[in-house]
Amino acid sequence: ELVVEAATTASHNRKMMTHLIDCYCGSGLFALGSSSSFDVCVGIEVNTKAVEEARENAALNGIQNCDFVSASAEAIFQSQDPVRATMNVGEDKDLLVRDFPRESTVVVVDPPRKGCSEEFLQQLNEYSPARVVYMSCDPATQARDAKFLVSFGYEIVSIQ
Repeated sequence: ELVVEAATTASHNRKMMTHLIDCYCGSGLFALGSSSSFDVCVGIEVNTKAVEEARENAALNGIQNCDFVSASAEAIFQSQDPVRATMNVGEDKDLLVRDFPRESTVVVVDPPRKGCSEEFLQQLNEYSPARVVYMSCDPATQARDAKFLVSFGYEIVSIQ
């Protein structure tokens, strides 16, 4: 609930986030749970079975603006594979993640205990989304990764 709230809250300039990228998404908890607040959501997960479950969860819940990709998080910003999302009823659109509007894109990061790779963090910096929401099960790797994010110019707004 806190992650969804952090992802969907308007920015300080009142700009709403329109696109969500859920890295290390598992079965799609954050993308699916916040999909009604975004035009398009995409989740990326290395575990193929979890991606299948995320797609099934989306279908079971009638969520059409989410797509899920089976790949490493490091691949999401460079991917040539389009994601498919229904923007409006009957209007399917193929999009490349790297073409999402950075000024209204939020990236949710929920990595394994080892945290994010430097390669992923560097790509995240180059992509430069408006907001990063980072949750972690390991405070030490979260602190390490947060140090990278701050060095890229991100500001820590909340820690819970």
